[in-house]
Amino acid sequence: MRTTLPITVIAVVAGLTALACTEGVAPSSDQAQVLAAEQEQLGAMIDSDFGAVGASATASIVTPGSGASFAVSGTQGDTAPTFWGRLRVVPGGPRPVYHRDVTIANDTATVEHDVSFAGVFLVDTSADGVFNPSAKPLADRMTQHAVLVRDRAVGRGWRVVKLSPQDWTVVDLGRQTVAVKDVKVYRNDTLLVDVADPSALYDVTNRVPHFHLGDTVKVVAAVSNTTNSGFTPSTFMFLHVRHLDPSGTSWRRLKMTDNGDGTWERAWIARRSGIDRFVVDALDAATLLLGTPDNYRTNEVAIPYRIE
Repeated sequence: MRTTLPITVIAVVAGLTALACTEGVAPSSDQAQVLAAEQEQLGAMIDSDFGAVGASATASIVTPGSGASFAVSGTQGDTAPTFWGRLRVVPGGPRPVYHRDVTIANDTATVEHDVSFAGVFLVDTSADGVFNPSAKPLADRMTQHAVLVRDRAVGRGWRVVKLSPQDWTVVDLGRQTVAVKDVKVYRNDTLLVDVADPSALYDVTNRVPHFHLGDTVKVVAAVSNTTNSGFTPSTFMFLHVRHLDPSGTSWRRLKMTDNGDGTWERAWIARRSGIDRFVVDALDAATLLLGTPDNYRTNEVAIPYRIE
């Protein structure tokens, strides 16, 4: 038996899919249980947003053991503006559109998440001591895939066995001139996973990165950029992480180090337990350095993980 359920959801804010209505055919009992099981077992690994809402300061980890786990950057020599960010849902503006496609064949279910946003990208390029960011249009799309199998021993009768990273692209593929080509994830210098295709499915138990408190997580990313904006560097790279501050769980944006060979890297220490994604964020330099032009060109890959 093979059934496919396309669900289109329009929500006022990201993350309200549980409250959303559906268009067309209502989900069958099996399909509804698949979506519920996926959410219960994966939690924030399948969230549809990342990072602080609106413009915020880039943070940088200070020396471990110094008493603080992060500090706001903005020192001399920084090329990228310190304050910037995304407002994917603008009050009174276009609402995000959620698609969840569930296909059940015998005892296997596949799920595809597809979310698109029409918001604004905020960046303060003035460096005048006054917080006055400019805004430019943002049109983002996120896709992610999962596979579940029937299992009467778990809640909802479905167990997640495979999950892909998240691929964040611009909606207009003609503007997709920045590409994260590869992401390597290390735990205490041991390579755990090498993501060359963000749509690839990984075994949830054995391949999705699993860390323990105190582990050092190193992320190395390879990026290409064909925009030719004329800036040096042509690309700015950041890492968005939630579990690096022992005093609380919130998004921190870290600048990645350019290795000079087309790769960037950043290490952080797992300070709090939980499940989520860390996000490699590649932006064309002009997107950050030119405040108002309609030139939003980025690509992000979000890697699911678990910390215990």
